[in-house]
Amino acid sequence: MKECTISIDAPDKILKGAGIPGSSFVPSGIYNIKIKFSNNGENSKICSFSSTLGNGIRYLKNFSLEGPDESLKSKLIVVEPNALLGNNNCIIFANNFILSPGSTNVLSFDVALCDRYTTGSVENSGDKIPHKEKINFFAHLIEGENVDSCSASSSAHDYEMKVMCQEENIKPGETTKFYVHCCTGQYDVARSVYIRSILDDGLEFVADSCNLEPRNVYKFNGKTVIKWDVGTLQPSETRRIGYMVKLRSDFNKESGTMLRNKLNSNCINNSEYTQCPSSCSYSLRVINT
Repeated sequence: MKECTISIDAPDKILKGAGIPGSSFVPSGIYNIKIKFSNNGENSKICSFSSTLGNGIRYLKNFSLEGPDESLKSKLIVVEPNALLGNNNCIIFANNFILSPGSTNVLSFDVALCDRYTTGSVENSGDKIPHKEKINFFAHLIEGENVDSCSASSSAHDYEMKVMCQEENIKPGETTKFYVHCCTGQYDVARSVYIRSILDDGLEFVADSCNLEPRNVYKFNGKTVIKWDVGTLQPSETRRIGYMVKLRSDFNKESGTMLRNKLNSNCINNSEYTQCPSSCSYSLRVINT
C-alpha cells in the first residue's frame, strides 16, 4: 500500500466562460479545482508532483492551501501555454516538498473553460470544444521510487440547466416550489430553448403558480408532464423559472418514499447550429404524519 497518494476533485460540468485572453472580455464561469495530497505513513516524505489541466482550461490563479505543509505552496510553479515550450495545456508542478506524517493537504485554485481548444500554444484558437465533450485532468505524485497517479474529468457545456427546490421533504397536501435555472455560456446565443418537467405520480402542478406560462400540462402514464418554450437566451444569461407542485392529499405510500422531478432541456447553439441538451432531477422525500 502506498503511503503517499494524490487525487483530483473537478466539477462534473463546466459552463464555458473563460473570457478572451488579452482582452477586456473577463471570465464569467469560474470553477475551483482541488488537488489532495495524503501521507499515511509515520515519517515525513520528500515528494514531487505534476498536474496537467485539460486542453481549453484557462488557469485563473487564486491558489490556497489547507493543511500543515506550507512548503508545498511556496514551491509551486505554473506553466501556462507557451510557444517557446510548445505546450497546449496548463501544467502545475512542485519539486522536493515535504509531506508531514499523517497529513492531508488540499491545494485549490480557480479555472475557466474557453470556447475553443488551445492550438499552437494559443488559447481559444483551435476548433470549438463540443457541448458535453470530456475535459480531462491528470496528476502524478512521486515519492522515492513510488508513483501515484490519478485523473478526473468534467463535461464542457455551452448551455446548462439546473434545478433547486425550497424543501427536501414533503407531506400529503403540502406544496413546495421548484426553481429551474437555464444558463448559457459566454460565447453563444441559445435559440429555441425548451424545458420539460416530469413529475412522479403523486406530485401535481399548481395552476397559475409559474412566472412563465407553460405551453402544455398533461398526464402520461400517471405522471404530470409540463413543457415550456423559453425562447432565446443571450451569452452569459441565466433565466429562472419558478413553479409550485403539490403532493396529493390522498397519497398513501410509506414515509421515505422518494418522488422525482425529472427535467430535460434543449436548445440550438447559434454559432454551430448544433443541439445542446441538458438534464437534471430533484427527489423529494415523502413524510407521513
